[in-house]
Amino acid sequence: MIFAECHKIVRILSILILTLLILTLISIGKENATFGDGISPEKRVAYMCRPGVVMITNHYNGNLVDKVDGTSRFSFNDVPFDLPSFSRDGWGSGFIISSNGYIVTNAHVVHDSDEVIQNDFAVQATRYVLSNWKELEKATGEDPSDPTEENRTQLLELFSSDVFGVDFNQEIKVYYGMPSSSKYSLEGHPAEIRKISPENIWLTFNDNYYRSGKDLAILKIEGVSDLPSVILGDSNNIEVGDKVIVIGYPGTADSMMNPRLSPETNNVPTVTSGIMSAVRKLPDGSDIIQTDASIFHGNSGGPAFDEKGKVIGIATFCSGKVLVSGEWLDIQGFNFLIPINMAKSFISELNINTTPSRSTIYFEKGLDYYWDKKYRDAEKEFNKILTLDPENLYASDYAKMSMQFK
Repeated sequence: MIFAECHKIVRILSILILTLLILTLISIGKENATFGDGISPEKRVAYMCRPGVVMITNHYNGNLVDKVDGTSRFSFNDVPFDLPSFSRDGWGSGFIISSNGYIVTNAHVVHDSDEVIQNDFAVQATRYVLSNWKELEKATGEDPSDPTEENRTQLLELFSSDVFGVDFNQEIKVYYGMPSSSKYSLEGHPAEIRKISPENIWLTFNDNYYRSGKDLAILKIEGVSDLPSVILGDSNNIEVGDKVIVIGYPGTADSMMNPRLSPETNNVPTVTSGIMSAVRKLPDGSDIIQTDASIFHGNSGGPAFDEKGKVIGIATFCSGKVLVSGEWLDIQGFNFLIPINMAKSFISELNINTTPSRSTIYFEKGLDYYWDKKYRDAEKEFNKILTLDPENLYASDYAKMSMQFK
């Protein structure tokens, strides 16, 4: 009898323990894989944070200038010829941190040194002269001939030398929202640099590296209000193994670098995810976050979020070629982020108000309603954004998503 009672008690305890274990595993699984509503961190961050991510273009237009006479001329067999103007273009990503148009990005997205610009113009000038070589020879009374490699080398050395300088104008533009009739998603919004710290690295004689600059820039666009902004996190709180979600404009997803794609979706940002792989050091001793989330040229300056949708880093450089056994190989999955806390000193110095904008709050509430299947309430929140900005394509798109389930 006593044995039977004990056996019954053991069975009951075993069932209780097994039930608690199953419930615990289910809870852990939900916490690690998705939010309570079953939405993955990647999806939640993508929908919530894309409206605050921007594409940035940087355009230089100018001339090589003779430092003696101040003209854009060079001498071909003692006969002066005018050089045309040249241009240099680049692009990257950034993110809106205030409702009135302050934006964080990498310095290298919006800044090139005079030396870099001159070297680029020198290459273009060399190509120009070589392509017109025979015509130039005719103009000087010589018999036309094909240019030689020695001619190319001499021209490049001349245009790159201290005989010439550069005179140029710079134009920075910001593109936000998806493609539409909005001039700001098609033509871009002019931006000014308000704070910048370009990165420079030197190799000293004793093989020690020295680094100056944080590779950070703060831009400002004017005439705007209630822009959807991102929420800044604390990069000191992220740990190895934590999820990292990157949003930006990699060149591999742009029609200029990938002609298989249509240009009409160039303004649509790309979302990738991974984990925090390590914290490493830069030559000046400052921290840099390593991640395996995919990053490519064009992602530079874009935000990296934690799974709660807060910015914890800024994409700065990606996997490159590494010399392995005498052969240069492409290495993937080793990409790096500037900790967001490094940018906070710039933000404080400019006294930027990073309080979430009304648009940001409406986006968050609308998406929460949407994922709770309260579609009418979700549509109302997205329409509030459209009263602030009738051409916000994200709000319009999300409102349409909500309407189809009403």
